[in-house]
Amino acid sequence: MHPILLELGPLRVHAYGFALAVSFLLGGLWVVRRGRPRGLREEELSKLFLYVLAAALIGSRIYYGFQHPEDFREDWLSVFRVWQGGLSQHGGILGAVLVGWLFARSRGWRFGELADLVAPAVALGEGITRLSGCFLAGCCHGSPTHWFWGIVYPEGSASRWLFGEAHVHPSPLLLAGGNLALFALLARLPSRWLGTGRVFALYLGVSSILRFAVDFTRHYAAGDRIALIGIDLAHSQWLSLLLIAAAAAVWALPRARRGA
Repeated sequence: MHPILLELGPLRVHAYGFALAVSFLLGGLWVVRRGRPRGLREEELSKLFLYVLAAALIGSRIYYGFQHPEDFREDWLSVFRVWQGGLSQHGGILGAVLVGWLFARSRGWRFGELADLVAPAVALGEGITRLSGCFLAGCCHGSPTHWFWGIVYPEGSASRWLFGEAHVHPSPLLLAGGNLALFALLARLPSRWLGTGRVFALYLGVSSILRFAVDFTRHYAAGDRIALIGIDLAHSQWLSLLLIAAAAAVWALPRARRGA
C-alpha cells in the first residue's frame, strides 16, 4: 500500500494523517452547512468541530494505548503521533460524545438534535478514514481467506509479514463501503421523520452492527480477544454489542419518539 503519500525532504505526509484531516474537514463543512437552517451559528459549530476533533483524537489514542501498551514502551512520546495511525474507533466515539454533550449543555442546545446533525458526518469521516487511511496504511487488515475478494498486501506491510503472499479479507474496504453507504442513507433522512435522537441512534446501531460483522474477517492477535461466558470475541466486538444496546435504548426513549 502507500503509508507515505508524499515525502519532501524531512516532510512526510502519512496516508492515515491525511485521511483524518480530509474526513474532519469534510465532516465539519457538512455540520456547518446543515446547521445554518436550524439556527445554529457558524462560529459556534466551528468551535464544536475543534473540540470534538480534539476529543475524538485523544479518546481514540488513549483507548488504543490501553489496548497496545507495548507499542509505546520504547518511545512513550509516540503516543502523540496520531498521524502515524494507531487509533481506536470506539475510543474516538466515546470522547466525541462526551465533549459534544458538555458543549450542548453549555450552549443550552438539545443534545439529541446536535447528535442527529453530526451523525452523518461521523459516518462520512469513518468511511474516508478506513478507505484512505487504514487501507493505504496497511493497518486493520483481514485474516487469510479463499473468498473471491481476497487481496494480497505488498512487501513491507504487516499482513505480508504475518501471512506472506496469502490472500486476506479486505476488512478496511468493507468498513469504508458500509460507512459511506450509511452516510448516504443518514444524509437523506430527516430527523423529524424519526424523532429527536433517533438519527444518531440509527448511526450508532448500524455502524456497530457493521463493525461487529466485519471484525469476523479481521485479524486480531490473541491479546486482542476476550472470552466471556464461553464466547470468544475481539474486544471491539464486545464494545460493539454494548453500543448496539445503547442505540436500542436511545431509540426506545419516550422523548425520542416522533411528535414527543
